[in-house]
This record gives sequence, structure tokens and C-alpha cells, in this order.
Amino acid sequence: MAIIAAVAVCTVQAQKKGDGVYVMGASLSFSDSIVYFTEVQLIEGVSLEKGTGFLPDRQQYALELQDYMAASEQMPGRTSVILFAKTKSKLKKREEYLKNRLEKRRSLKVRYLGEKFKFTKP
Repeated sequence: MAIIAAVAVCTVQAQKKGDGVYVMGASLSFSDSIVYFTEVQLIEGVSLEKGTGFLPDRQQYALELQDYMAASEQMPGRTSVILFAKTKSKLKKREEYLKNRLEKRRSLKVRYLGEKFKFTKP
């Protein structure tokens, strides 16, 4: 009974925190013509801040991507940007807008990291 009660409490707490937020990242360097994009990922149990609509701990997600690029891809000194939205379709539109803007206006190439990188909840 205690285990069932604990699971029920955890489930209710997760529902109160939020259903989740879709997140993706971009990693760029001013000395490189390639911008790396992560895949769109759902981070469960997170909701946007009331009033501002910002992703809580978004700096931590950016640092996580920056650290990954430095350690795993041997590309230190890159700047990371985090995009987020409540729905996947809205985030995909933002991704497409950013991709077009970088490729057409800035003459940069976009590459995807694929499944190699996953955001973790801070």
C-alpha cells in the first residue's frame, strides 16, 4: 500500500509541474561556418514559467549542450542557444525559421547532432 501511495503522489506532483516542454538547441561559433542543431526533444515534468513564458533553468540546458560540444565533439568555445515551445509543431516552425535565416542570410551550414545528444532535466 505504501508503494502504491508513493507512486500516486509522484504522479500527481509530475502532473502539477507540467506535461512537458519541447526543447532543441543550436551550437555555433563565430569562427566556424557550421551550426549544429540538436533534435527536438520532449522534457517531461517541466512547464514554462508563469508570466514570462520562459523555460526554467534554460541556462543549464545551454551549458549542457556547450559542455557536450567541448567534451564529446572536441569543439570548445562554442555558443549554445536553446529554443523551446509547448508544442512540437510550434518548435519545428521556430527551428525551420532559424535554419533558413542562418543558411540564407548568414551563409552558414546547418548540421544535426542526431541521437547522440539528449538533454537531461537539471
